[in-house]
Amino acid sequence: MGVESLADVLFSGFDVRLTRVTEAAEGLVVDAVECGPPPHCPGCNSLASRVHSSYERGLAGLPVNGQSLTVRLRVRRFFCDRGRCPRRTFVEQVAKLSERYGRSSLGLKQWQHAVAVELGGRPGQRLCRQLRLKAGRTRLLGLLTEPAVPEQAPRVLGPGAHP
Repeated sequence: MGVESLADVLFSGFDVRLTRVTEAAEGLVVDAVECGPPPHCPGCNSLASRVHSSYERGLAGLPVNGQSLTVRLRVRRFFCDRGRCPRRTFVEQVAKLSERYGRSSLGLKQWQHAVAVELGGRPGQRLCRQLRLKAGRTRLLGLLTEPAVPEQAPRVLGPGAHP
């Protein structure tokens, strides 16, 4: 599979440009650069105009052809020039691919959540290992959220009970 066709498969619909694909012992490593328009500040919603710096972050992705995938994504850090904004700098996020502090792509996170809901910790970890998904038992359990609890518990439980 060529670099261009791999880019079409992995990053269609994203503002990302694929720069290099390498095969390593742990699986495929894809180097990509975020190339979308300047983002809005998450603190005040003003449009960014000045780049502070750029850096590379690693994201685990969905497996490709039975191999695990790591995306090394180059992102930009921007200044927020609005004086009243509590943020001085912020990092752009690729919509539907990355999120703040995330080390997994959003697609991988959805798969991990589905496994966690169905199997839980250790069984989910074993399935993830078979599917080449990067996830440990604590990661899977951390994706689960507790169900909503009603504000007031029922006063009487049982068949035919009257309040």
